[in-house]
Amino acid sequence: MPRTQEERKADTRARLLDAAAELFAERGIDAVSVDAVADAAGRTSGAVYAHFGSKQGLLLALLDEWAHSLMTVIAAEFELSPTVGGRLRAVAANVITNPSDQTRRLLLLERELWLRAARDAEVAQAMRVRSREAHDWLCRGFASWMQQGLISPVAPPDTLATTFRALVVGLETQQRIDPEAAGVAEVAAVLGTVLGLEPAASAVSTGATGRRGRERPRLPAPAG
Repeated sequence: MPRTQEERKADTRARLLDAAAELFAERGIDAVSVDAVADAAGRTSGAVYAHFGSKQGLLLALLDEWAHSLMTVIAAEFELSPTVGGRLRAVAANVITNPSDQTRRLLLLERELWLRAARDAEVAQAMRVRSREAHDWLCRGFASWMQQGLISPVAPPDTLATTFRALVVGLETQQRIDPEAAGVAEVAAVLGTVLGLEPAASAVSTGATGRRGRERPRLPAPAG
């Protein structure tokens, strides 16, 4: 059955966004032209302008797609273990020390977007608005862990959410430059220290129990 015009438009838009995300992550935003995005997507540069108006419009549209990317990855890793320590090890192993190619691209794109935001007030405002929901999800999760007695109230949940996210991105960057910088256990211990965990708690194996008799720590899934 032939596709409708709306379906073709949606397909072109998705192709352009996917191409932009990959090229921005690999080469940097400033090094990528509209023509390069169009070529990678198998479309013309006119399609980019028709859908987004400009390279800046393309970038802002990409922010909508990106908003929950890192939080979605972290949420998926948190589901791999019933304990806080195990969840931190999962993040340490699968996001920081040995991420998949897709996760690595997401983190590269995140850094590119933040770097652009540092120089572009319009992008900075868009990022603040679009990333707030993802930040709030992590904040609610840490607040819940505090209430359950699973982590120490070393700082307000909002501060912990900001620090944890920045630490994940920063540690992954360090590992990319120097893969021997730290192992899974060391990275998990650092993440646990930020949350007020005893070093042994964040270094236990994924299948170990965190605190005897405690319920599985719960973080609500990010919206979108």
